[in-house]
Amino acid sequence: MIIIDPVTQQRIVCDEHCGDIVYDLKGEKAVIQEDVSVIGPWKDWTGSGGPNSRTQQMWAGHGNRFQGTDAGIKGLDLDNLTKRGKSADTHRSRTIKRYYDLKTRKFS
Repeated sequence: MIIIDPVTQQRIVCDEHCGDIVYDLKGEKAVIQEDVSVIGPWKDWTGSGGPNSRTQQMWAGHGNRFQGTDAGIKGLDLDNLTKRGKSADTHRSRTIKRYYDLKTRKFS
């Protein structure tokens, strides 16, 4: 049996009686990921340590990011956004897991 995902047109091959299916979407990150709010304290996964590590990580490479663009010339203060337009300081991205029910033959 072949199931075709309605969003990504990804093909999933399974047996007729294998049970319900949960799979990761594959494709362009803007489509296959979702933004979720960051809940709880921030953790320093970089291992740089120190109380200012979040600030250092947030502004790392920021100095030349807009060099030569209108934002760099005019000195605009732009927010760091995810591919879907949410604030990267308050949201994180994760891959969408799609559920397919073989009994009803519906995605959720």
